[in-house]
Amino acid sequence: MISVFLIPITAIVMGIGIAMLGLWTDHKRKSQVLEQTHRERMAAIEKGIELPPMPNTSLADPTPKSANPAKVLRAGVFMLSLGIVLCFALVQVGSREAALFGLIPATIGLANLAYAAVLFDKERKAEAQKERNRLPPPL
Repeated sequence: MISVFLIPITAIVMGIGIAMLGLWTDHKRKSQVLEQTHRERMAAIEKGIELPPMPNTSLADPTPKSANPAKVLRAGVFMLSLGIVLCFALVQVGSREAALFGLIPATIGLANLAYAAVLFDKERKAEAQKERNRLPPPL
């Protein structure tokens, strides 16, 4: 009877632990970048040379990152595949009603694929606009 509760408790503890590990590693990375930048700037001040520029990863004001269309496409294909496989697996193991739960990741995958298509189109239009701005005006 104890083993029935052991699996969900372990899953919850491991999920929280992995999230905490991610936060801790992000904090350590940021503190190391800040410490290295501080050392470089102090050495430049001591030598009397120009201060090195701050790194691109600004710790004080993080700028939102634009979505990478390739990553969104990969996530969409993965979730769609997972949903389809889950549907077939649940039909084989259980009932048809349980197989409907496979539609949840499949729908998320389709949404990601649609978003990737929008991002690729937006990227293509931005590239065309840059190309038009680079060309000299017609005579």
